[in-house]
Amino acid sequence: MAAMSATKSGGNLWIASLAAAIVTAVVAAAMVYTTGMAVVPALLGLLIGAAPIIGYDLVRGGFGSNWKPVIGGIVGFILFVAAIFLPGETFGIVAAVAGLLSTLLIWPIVVGAMSPSHSIGKLWIASLLGLIIGLAVVSAVAGQDPNSWLKTAGVLFFACWGGTVGAALSAWSK
Repeated sequence: MAAMSATKSGGNLWIASLAAAIVTAVVAAAMVYTTGMAVVPALLGLLIGAAPIIGYDLVRGGFGSNWKPVIGGIVGFILFVAAIFLPGETFGIVAAVAGLLSTLLIWPIVVGAMSPSHSIGKLWIASLLGLIIGLAVVSAVAGQDPNSWLKTAGVLFFACWGGTVGAALSAWSK
């Protein structure tokens, strides 16, 4: 019985991580490279919070079976999207703090509260690990002038974050 529940709840950790990373990277790329439109990048920014959950659901074959965690992922990134679209010079530090708050506090709490198969504590750990890995990869690849490729760094960061969260969703599901 334990073997049956282990195969049913989890799945292939690497495939879940890859799918979550790809879905998150595609959404993040669409967001950062969509210019000249006000609403589309904001909507795509909200979908970044749902992308790891969608990738995980696609791998386990449960896409569309429970929309609550997907909605939680969208709600968890509202503060992040609001900070991105602040005008002018307030963008820098406010967006960074809002991004950290969204990724580390709001997203795990909302997704964990809306998902019966994932705990808030484990989602917080996964999000923290994703944040650390994403920042480490971007810092390692940055070189001398990270401002010259800021959009690509954002996509790379969110791909690392989404892949880490997708692996944790697969490994730690109840």
